Amino acid sequence: MPITLNTLLEQRSLKLSLVVEGAAGAIDTPISWVHSSESADPTPYLEGGELLLLTGLLMPEDAPDERFRRYVARLADTGIRGIGFGVGVHHADIPEWLVRQCEMSDMPLFSVPLEISFIAITKTISRGVADSKQQGFARLYRNQQQLMRSVHTLDPVSTIISRTAELIGGWAALLNPAGAVVESSHRFLPIEISALGDTLTFSTLGEAKFVAMRGYDIAVFHIVSPTGQTLGYLVAGYRGEKGTLDHPLVAQAAALLSLAISSSADANRALGRLRSAMVRQCLEGGAEMVRPYASDLWDGMPAEPLAVLRVTGEQEALETAQRLFEPFRKSLAKNMNPAVFGMIEGDLWAVVSQSNAGEWMTSLLRDSRVVVGQSSGCIWRDLPRARHEAYQAASEAMTSGEQSLRYGQSEGGGSLENMVEPSKMRAFADLKLAPIASLEFNLSVGPHGENTRSSGRKTPAGGSGEGMTLHAVDVLRTWLRCRGRAEEVARALGLHRHTVTKYMARISKALSVDLADPQTVAELWYACRFTRFGGAASDRRGKR
Repeated sequence: MPITLNTLLEQRSLKLSLVVEGAAGAIDTPISWVHSSESADPTPYLEGGELLLLTGLLMPEDAPDERFRRYVARLADTGIRGIGFGVGVHHADIPEWLVRQCEMSDMPLFSVPLEISFIAITKTISRGVADSKQQGFARLYRNQQQLMRSVHTLDPVSTIISRTAELIGGWAALLNPAGAVVESSHRFLPIEISALGDTLTFSTLGEAKFVAMRGYDIAVFHIVSPTGQTLGYLVAGYRGEKGTLDHPLVAQAAALLSLAISSSADANRALGRLRSAMVRQCLEGGAEMVRPYASDLWDGMPAEPLAVLRVTGEQEALETAQRLFEPFRKSLAKNMNPAVFGMIEGDLWAVVSQSNAGEWMTSLLRDSRVVVGQSSGCIWRDLPRARHEAYQAASEAMTSGEQSLRYGQSEGGGSLENMVEPSKMRAFADLKLAPIASLEFNLSVGPHGENTRSSGRKTPAGGSGEGMTLHAVDVLRTWLRCRGRAEEVARALGLHRHTVTKYMARISKALSVDLADPQTVAELWYACRFTRFGGAASDRRGKR
């Protein structure tokens, strides 16, 4: 602990007596040194922080003369810690006018008895200053050792920042070369980094600047690589007046960061590639093969039931989103179950516990630059299905202009149309119905109910422009819509039910399918919805 006037007063061997206490806390202010002087103006020989000892050799007894009229005021402006008056040498007691001046200037004043030499006080202060410096060096060494150990952690940059804040008793942040915060010891900093302004402009590599802002003593260190490239800025703050921050410790942290950032970048790239490979393995159904490495990659694996998240967007936004999942930093991941995550083909994929998937979504969606798709619930061996759902949900969200979508959330979500690329579905439909693409039925041959041209009635529904032919695809579509009920199909087309039966037999033969097979019926239904064949195809496509 630094030596103070209060420390001297507590030492009974010195027998000091406090006469004027001075300003609040003045006697607990550290003393830098001690000086003895009988001069009427000793200020040219003082730097501030000293304790002044005197016997009043030149001081008048009753009232101050011109030389001593502002004696204590001048000393107060210099910033000394107090005045020690040796009584019994030239004055039996401390002159009253000196006591009054000390009271007016809030200057501590104490008396030194005749039997106590000034050298005893000087030695005590000297030992105290030496001990304080020794303790300071020891503390600095211990702190530097703790910072050095931070370099050997899995995430040295983040650890150095958080450890620096702990050791200085304040806060710290790492800025990138553009001045944006990339790491910080606290989620919310007490100052706006943008308010630093010109403080982040350095003309000399590795320069440091010190400012006071909003009650904080702040140091800004320019971090450069060994090759002279700007890596960023270390900003640290401690509540107090300018000069109270532990600047040597912050300088040590800046030096370590210059080495850690470069090596950390290489390590992070390697870790990112490994995470990408492992999360791909999980999403393809190989979670058990990944489990032995999960604690090193993600600090564990989330608990079932699970949800898969696909996050897509700008590269910078994805990097920001990835930092939310990072388990080895002070982030949201600290308060949740572990998340298995990694980059795959330009998208960020994450497997999280379904119980807190909503919290993850809320945090991710604070950045408007990303789009998130979420799967339905699943277990580890069911991840391939969940991956497809998350992919489809994100794709549908981007198509619809939404920022997020949970699989099956929107109308029609999970339908075949939303799961398959439309161009692929049209290709499937045209190939499936190709055998009947040119098949038409001539309505002018034979009896076809009441809706024939000869009777002057309406042309059959879905017929050609001339009303004399009917496309086989339109007949099949109507038959599927009516669930194969011949009488209902006949009414819809204006045909006889036996004619419908005959037409459907020809269609079944041309397609070489069994219309009683449910799978065949389902495939034909989607084919009729997407095909370009048939008289009603163009009208139907226009409505979609």
